[in-house]
Amino acid sequence: MRFLVTLGFTFILLGQVGSGQDKPQIERFCFISSDDLVDTAAPRFEHYAVKPSAPFAPAKLNLQSNAVATTYRTVIRQQMREGSNFAGHYRVAVWGCGSSCARFAVVNLKTGRVITADGIYNVSGVHFAADGFLPDAETEFGGFRFRKDSRLLVLLGAVNEDDSREEVFYYVLKGAKLELLHKTNATHKVCDEQRQ
Repeated sequence: MRFLVTLGFTFILLGQVGSGQDKPQIERFCFISSDDLVDTAAPRFEHYAVKPSAPFAPAKLNLQSNAVATTYRTVIRQQMREGSNFAGHYRVAVWGCGSSCARFAVVNLKTGRVITADGIYNVSGVHFAADGFLPDAETEFGGFRFRKDSRLLVLLGAVNEDDSREEVFYYVLKGAKLELLHKTNATHKVCDEQRQ
């Protein structure tokens, strides 16, 4: 008898679960496009121009310069071998930390010292569809914009995977620090609805 009662409750619960799935659900997906990020007050690459460095052999990675250097030494060393891509003799090293998530560090290739932005651990671009943003950048990484002939580093995405902080962050390399110059709030203007 207990078996039949238990079996009856199971069928009732399955019927309730199944009936909710019969109704189509609408999900709304919004993303941030290049047009949403336009900011005439934002710094420009040419405002922080530097001369590209003559070819040189990169220094050994300085593991004492930053905790990130020790933790991510293998990927940083691999990218250092590719040469400079930022601010003359620096390398912006970028590596994945999950879906649409990236970590980064700036390496002085002449000294091997690693520089990170205070309070920024990663950048997530889940809601960003802004490949055309700052087309004059020489970057090959989605949430980062930079050039070899400029000290300006631009990050776009949700900082530390916090969707409430979806912005564009403009940093300038000053000495051995990345200094935040400007922020542009990002807004979701393009939305698409899909039935599930």
